[in-house]
Amino acid sequence: KQWYQRRVRVWSKRGVFVYVVSKPMTTMAMLIAELAGNSGKNEFRMGSIWMWTLIIDNIAQMWALYCLVIFYQALKHELAGIEPLPKFLCVKAVVFFSFWQGLFLDSLVFLDIIRDSKNPGGYTAEETAETVQNLLICMEMFGFSIAHHIVFSYKPYVSEVELPPPQFLTSLSHLFDIRDVRTDIRTQLGVSVHNMRQQRSPRYHERTPLMSSEHVEMNTIKDYNKQNSNDPDI
Repeated sequence: KQWYQRRVRVWSKRGVFVYVVSKPMTTMAMLIAELAGNSGKNEFRMGSIWMWTLIIDNIAQMWALYCLVIFYQALKHELAGIEPLPKFLCVKAVVFFSFWQGLFLDSLVFLDIIRDSKNPGGYTAEETAETVQNLLICMEMFGFSIAHHIVFSYKPYVSEVELPPPQFLTSLSHLFDIRDVRTDIRTQLGVSVHNMRQQRSPRYHERTPLMSSEHVEMNTIKDYNKQNSNDPDI
């Protein structure tokens, strides 16, 4: 069971990082395409950059969700004390529901269900869909904020010891600190390269498949972190 849980943790983390890495890249691609006037937004055709970013985002999102569900199924008893399921639903509903809601409205524009206004100076179909999306998000975020207040309670973090209040600039710097993301990405890339090298080595194939896979998962992260223990960023 421990071997299975270890495998699940490693592969779930990799699945989530696919979305963490791909989403900023697709966003940057769309920004550049928008500035160049060649994004093809709301055009459901394979020659549209918007269509390709949509496909990549959907695949990455669905894979990340699948990995998180598998992670929860494997470790739900160990994580029962922190009640992860309502926290998971609250966070992912905000991120993914709004995305799919926007996609649904874009589909209505494409199918000509949402049309341009007939009034002079009225909204185009795209502007109408965007306005409806913004209105719905404002309404939905009210409900999500209440759910977050209940699910992510401050009470477990209340300390009986009176601590000095955090400095504003320190808290702000923590907000924009992405070193943990950078370190995790570097670690996962290092783990993947290490696994590939292990699998290509003759000694890897001399062992049984079960033992070799278990050995790789047990020692890969330890070996990689040991090799980079002198790196100040880690």
